[in-house]
Amino acid sequence: LEFRRVLFRSNTSSSSNGDSFKVPSVVVEDEIDIELAKQNGQIQRGRDKVNCQHQGNSSCVHCISIDPFDPEYLKEKGIKFMSFHSYLRSKQGGLSKGKFTPLRNTSCKVVHGARCEHEPYPQGICSKCQPSAITLTRQTWRHTDSIMFENHGLVDRFIQFWRESGAQRAGWLYGRYEVHPEVPLGIRAVVCAIYEPPQEGSKDTLRILEDPRDSTVEEAASKMGLRKVGWIFTDLVPSTNGTVKHFRGADTHFLSAQEIVSAGHYQNLLPNKCKQTDEGVFGSKFVTVCVTGDKDNQITMQGYQVSNQCMALVKDQILVPTKDAPELAFIVESKGEGEAKYIPDVFYSELDEYKNQIKKVGRPLPVEYLLVELPVSAPEIPISTFSVLPEGRKPFPVENMLLESGIQDFNAFARYISQFKDEDFFTYISDLHVLIFLTTLDIMPLGPFLGPLYEAIGTKNQDLALEWSQQEPWQNLKAIIQASI
Repeated sequence: LEFRRVLFRSNTSSSSNGDSFKVPSVVVEDEIDIELAKQNGQIQRGRDKVNCQHQGNSSCVHCISIDPFDPEYLKEKGIKFMSFHSYLRSKQGGLSKGKFTPLRNTSCKVVHGARCEHEPYPQGICSKCQPSAITLTRQTWRHTDSIMFENHGLVDRFIQFWRESGAQRAGWLYGRYEVHPEVPLGIRAVVCAIYEPPQEGSKDTLRILEDPRDSTVEEAASKMGLRKVGWIFTDLVPSTNGTVKHFRGADTHFLSAQEIVSAGHYQNLLPNKCKQTDEGVFGSKFVTVCVTGDKDNQITMQGYQVSNQCMALVKDQILVPTKDAPELAFIVESKGEGEAKYIPDVFYSELDEYKNQIKKVGRPLPVEYLLVELPVSAPEIPISTFSVLPEGRKPFPVENMLLESGIQDFNAFARYISQFKDEDFFTYISDLHVLIFLTTLDIMPLGPFLGPLYEAIGTKNQDLALEWSQQEPWQNLKAIIQASI
């Protein structure tokens, strides 16, 4: 197996350890969490025609409602991980109502408190400030239960860069979170658009660069009711007859250690707001999608999150990839006195040849202990937040592509809108790539005037969009375009 090292770097100015996130004095949870918290969560079961012998207005053990975290029900439905809100219900059950099992974030740092009578570390350390050893366990729940792309065209457009150049590509997934009907108290990430930041890529490397338009994209998405829900990257190797190679799986690795560290970094930058912790955050809904080859040598998408324990290891900068084994990570070691940070012991368990469970230090560490799998799908009937162009119309080029067929500039924009009539304004303007281009158009930036247009697209109000197109900023730009043709 050829080792293919894929490098990633965040395009945000936030610090790499995630400490820049400030917890507000009052934690305002996401709307989806508030909605699910109000639901009963109990799974209703119909009357069993064979075992239920009671009257219709009664219940028995065969038809009484069950908890959303019931293991037999989840196994029957093929649900590998319970939802986060089901996990919360399991912690809050019983007479104590979760009093003795609060949610706690893992920390790998020395915390010098008021009860410590010594000098701060590294001059001194005691049992009160020393972090406990960590035993890694496979996480039994997930914050996001499924990833759904609104239509196949989103991914087809994304991988077009690889088809033309052979280089790998990455992008941010923008969308929303909604209730997942197939998982009790579940959450589904719905992907509406893919924004592709500045990056450097080749056939086996990829680096995401700083993006000067990051705040602009975030603002535009927010005004249209969207948010950054994840990231996507390709890892494709062409094979014969138009197929791709299959090299990710149980016998090799699903995500490399470098990719896991990157995913943990991004999840730390976008934590899940939660009232049940002192810090106000717990885990993350942010997802990772890898586009690669499946066992049939066809292009497929695989979805993942890293566990909360992995997020802590990445945040405190003690988890690193190995040099030549993508399936193994490594817990860094203390370098000695003085400036060295304190590194707690990190263990994982595995079975020996006699089926006995043994505990090992995470040097090296199989990355499978850090992963949570997510199904990726698209609806049978495609949906679209943004417009799908009629057949025969060429889409506007995607940003940050160094291809002759895909360079964003004024001439490309003029050619793009020349394919449409004035009454088609909503169709051709309802595209995230077009909107971001308009905010940074050198000849006439429209950013300050796009607020009403964002609202029109977010609510699919075509009349409001047409009304905006009659105003002076757009009419002036149209005049410049017509004069240049």
